[in-house]
Amino acid sequence: MASTLISPVVDYYNDEEELDSVDDDDDRSFRGRDSEEDTEDASETDLAKHDEDDYVEIKEQMYQDKLASLKRQLQQLQEGTLQEYQKRMKKLDQQYKERLRNADLFLQLESEQVERNYIKEKKAAVKEFDDKKVELKENLIADCEMFTSLDQSKGYFKECVGQLVL
Repeated sequence: MASTLISPVVDYYNDEEELDSVDDDDDRSFRGRDSEEDTEDASETDLAKHDEDDYVEIKEQMYQDKLASLKRQLQQLQEGTLQEYQKRMKKLDQQYKERLRNADLFLQLESEQVERNYIKEKKAAVKEFDDKKVELKENLIADCEMFTSLDQSKGYFKECVGQLVL
């Protein structure tokens, strides 16, 4: 039995042709893997270039789209039809109208205040005039009474003097 056990092992190692053919198969499959890997590397490089080209194309397309959008917005802005511009203009117009209304209200209030002050000052002036007029009348009356009394005194004095002289 021992010889049977050894003989298959010996046969296995003695069969160099089979070993060489196995080595050749391994070399071919290894070389095949190399060429497959080279192909894969090449295709990965091609894919990377293709992906990079796609990326550049996409970026260029995005740039062109954005440029076209901005040009369209500029055109709408120049025409006055841009929605954002119209919203801002409407808001500015409302603010302008509100400021005009406030200015008009302020003008009205100031005018009313000036009118009230004018009437108040006019009344004060009329009162002052009337007071002065009354004061002057009283002074004139007092002066007239004084002169009258002086005249009467003069006449009385003249009478007295005249009686003395006579």
